[in-house]
Amino acid sequence: MSKSNIYLAVIAGAFAVMAAGGAQAQAAPASAAGSTYKPTLEDWVSVNDAVDNYTLGLELHDMARFDRAFWPKGTIVAQPEPGKSFTMPYRAAAAGPPPRPAGAPPMTNGIGTGAEPWHLSLSHHFEFQSPTKATHYGYFVSVYPDLKTKITTVGLPGHYADTLEKRNGEWRILQRVTVIGGK
Repeated sequence: MSKSNIYLAVIAGAFAVMAAGGAQAQAAPASAAGSTYKPTLEDWVSVNDAVDNYTLGLELHDMARFDRAFWPKGTIVAQPEPGKSFTMPYRAAAAGPPPRPAGAPPMTNGIGTGAEPWHLSLSHHFEFQSPTKATHYGYFVSVYPDLKTKITTVGLPGHYADTLEKRNGEWRILQRVTVIGGK
């Protein structure tokens, strides 16, 4: 058998294995929770858009985009350290801290500087429970660039656990749990 025929046989075998694996994956349940809902491509794109609207709205200080990430009664549950949490309307996260009184010390971030963090999303995992409910789990790392000193500090990692709902054909976040550091 010539080298080109061996190459073609290997390629054909690889495609056959991939096709068999794809058929098995289609037969598997949609999630470990046992949902039988099979999301459409539009569902996948829309839940990704909701999560991206959160990140880009926050980073670009674009309130219209941030609003497109959440349903109007959406909430964020912040867990800044193990055992502590508080719930706020989603808009409170985008609004930033309240104005500082005259003469008050300057605000600092989690690492003790005034640098605004960049939120680097590292992965996303979505599960669709039904045609109108999905969950998202994603990791992030906050990075604090200081342009004056040219030093960038990596903050604590964390993760998001979101509940998304589809209403009138549109997916948005109903609740986001933001956990900093630990589980």
